[in-house]
Amino acid sequence: MPIEPASASPSPSVSPGACGACGEPITGEDARCTSCGHRAAGVDHAEEVLEAPGAGVEGLVVLGAGVTDRGHKRRRNEDAFALERVTTAAGAAAVVAVVCDGVASVPGGATASRTACDVAVAAGQEALVAGQDLDDAAATMVDAARGAVAALAPGAGAAPACTYVAAVLDGERAVVTWVGDSRAYWLSPAAPEDSAALTEDDSWAAEMVAAGIVGEDDALTDPRAHVITRWLAADAPDVLARHRNWVLDDSGTLLLCSDGVWNHLPDPAVLAAALGTATTPSDADAVHAGAKALVDAALDEGGHDNATAILLAVTPART
Repeated sequence: MPIEPASASPSPSVSPGACGACGEPITGEDARCTSCGHRAAGVDHAEEVLEAPGAGVEGLVVLGAGVTDRGHKRRRNEDAFALERVTTAAGAAAVVAVVCDGVASVPGGATASRTACDVAVAAGQEALVAGQDLDDAAATMVDAARGAVAALAPGAGAAPACTYVAAVLDGERAVVTWVGDSRAYWLSPAAPEDSAALTEDDSWAAEMVAAGIVGEDDALTDPRAHVITRWLAADAPDVLARHRNWVLDDSGTLLLCSDGVWNHLPDPAVLAAALGTATTPSDADAVHAGAKALVDAALDEGGHDNATAILLAVTPART
């Protein structure tokens, strides 16, 4: 049965609790786990920047940053993100990244999204270190996230749920995996018209348009437009996550985002222009600024929902 897309619940601000990744207490002003460092669920605003890869890397490298914000209308942030750098068994520098959006029509959306992000990234790191290729690591990640979110279900009542979009990439290839309507885009600031959406929403509107039943304009204005048809939860439909992979043969920027960003800025060319740069960001500060610019642009357009963006810039290694 389709369920309503993610938005905020009327829950109060987040308080210290248990980490979704390791179960240890979360304390401190930064709302991070005292044991593994993962972030608490439901924080109003958070930003994170990956350290640049070390010296000696050749070819293309991946820089990354993430930003999430509660937005102007919601009482709680049910989005979450996570990203980590990892050295693969073959010695390649890779990045794993996830954005999730909690489903607010059932309790526990913030916990579901935070748990899915933390567990997926940890599983991806372990898989790459153990020698799995990018495609297998991406599958391992979503399976781990699905199981962890399913385990949150109470003995009775609605099960916590979230959408999911993730990327695994190194300097040669990239894989994107998704369930629901959180999206991935490939952005080309130097040529915004070459930017493109990489994912297809698991939503009523997308499925009606794909089936030729309703035109795109009518589908997007229908009250059911954003009802999602796939999600992660104990009671989710038993379907495989969809995925897309490709060879990285040029610089560019991969965006993972929740619907709080793309609902305001759905056009890939507009997203590319919102980065505020004429070229692919080439250092950590510029990537961070780009991720923040995208979230700020969504907030400036109304900020009706939680807004989250991870920016992964693929750029030549500095010599």
